[in-house]
Amino acid sequence: MLNTDGTWTSGLIPLIGSESFQDIIGRVADLGIVMAPDGTVTGVFANPAFRPKDALMRYEGMLLRDTFTTESVSKFEKRLAEFQASPEKSRTVELNHKDFDNQSSFPVRYSFHRVGENGKILLMGRDLRAVAEMQQQLINAQLTLEKDYETRRVHDMQFRVLMASIEDAMLFVSLPGGKIQDCNPAARVLLGKQGGDLVGVSLDHVLDDKGRGGLVDQLIGLANESATAQLMIKARTPSRMVTLRPVLFRNGGDQAMLCRITATVPETLKSDSLQSNLTGLYERGADAMVFVDSLGVILSANEAFLNLADVTHGKALKGRSIVDFLGRGTVDLNVMLENAARSGMMRAYTTRVTGEFGAERAVEVSTTHVQTGADPVFALILRDISRADGARSETHQLGEVDMQSVVDLIGSQSLREIVAKTTDVVEKMCIETAVELTSNNRVAAAEMLGLSRQSLYVKLRKYDLLKSGN
Repeated sequence: MLNTDGTWTSGLIPLIGSESFQDIIGRVADLGIVMAPDGTVTGVFANPAFRPKDALMRYEGMLLRDTFTTESVSKFEKRLAEFQASPEKSRTVELNHKDFDNQSSFPVRYSFHRVGENGKILLMGRDLRAVAEMQQQLINAQLTLEKDYETRRVHDMQFRVLMASIEDAMLFVSLPGGKIQDCNPAARVLLGKQGGDLVGVSLDHVLDDKGRGGLVDQLIGLANESATAQLMIKARTPSRMVTLRPVLFRNGGDQAMLCRITATVPETLKSDSLQSNLTGLYERGADAMVFVDSLGVILSANEAFLNLADVTHGKALKGRSIVDFLGRGTVDLNVMLENAARSGMMRAYTTRVTGEFGAERAVEVSTTHVQTGADPVFALILRDISRADGARSETHQLGEVDMQSVVDLIGSQSLREIVAKTTDVVEKMCIETAVELTSNNRVAAAEMLGLSRQSLYVKLRKYDLLKSGN
């Protein structure tokens, strides 16, 4: 109970000054808020390093629900009702506070506690901005690593699109062996290889040179004579006359040849219905697919997602947020949607999906901004990677061992000591990841973590990580 003289008492606990109480709250949590039974904020306590500490003082006298963003109000009221009904079963909840002037909104994970005998409630919060910022920095590092790969993919994709859009059959032939290195879809149709592939097949196996021999030599001779030279020849399967126009070029220092083939009777390639194919993929695909709006509310989900989330029927998802199924809640949602809205897509984001009955599975999420405008829509494709322990064994081993060591402390140490050790676990994992991503570049790792170089060395020494590199 907070007395009028600025002291805090509860039962047989001796008097605690308000300044001492504020210091205690600041050490075990980043933010503490005392709420009256009517929802009014009667006191705010913050860690000295918490930003923006001064702006938090505006909360006093306000209704606490008015300080949250729109999507967080319902979550707050729901969890508050659960706490009031069964305080011993209360769970933490992640909420977003509104902007302070030019400051960005910030997420906080709150736990509820009764204080005194007058019905007041203490909300102890842990600032999640550092976690979200760290995830964003790691994503930026990953995007940088993929930039060169994406550049190569762009050139390859442009080449594939160009080849697929050309109506004439195109063959790339190695010299002097005469084997087909690559071809476009029109070549497979023209030469009767729809169900197979021409790559690796010798050119004289698909074209009949009528026993004259030296087909490759004939084409080389024609290409050297004139750029418009051509050769009439019969295709083996199906049997038809075709025209070859050879072009010589250098490929990585080796000579190669491009053969453009046209048939005497043009044939068109029938295309499948894209809409029906996409519908079939959505309904019967192996990966979970979910469409959400900008607030994370589920618009539709396929059968694979229902299985992943242990949801009995699709109607049970109506009006619900995808946050209910994400391991890190709004932190995961904000990271994925912000990146997809900015760059159009975000791939290979790893998190966990929590099912209706509490079961967790590791997933890899790809997010695409599929519709812009007044009502943006995002498509999430979730792939179950819980069985791929081998590829991520080192990361999983670190998290499981460290977290288990923290869990083992329950019952033997106080909450304050356990929270401190939990913070150490997260801090150590983040530092190790940053050092690994920067190839042991301490200056770059310090910048990624938002630390000075001296602070990073202190923490490396604290966690005995200096021996991992020079």
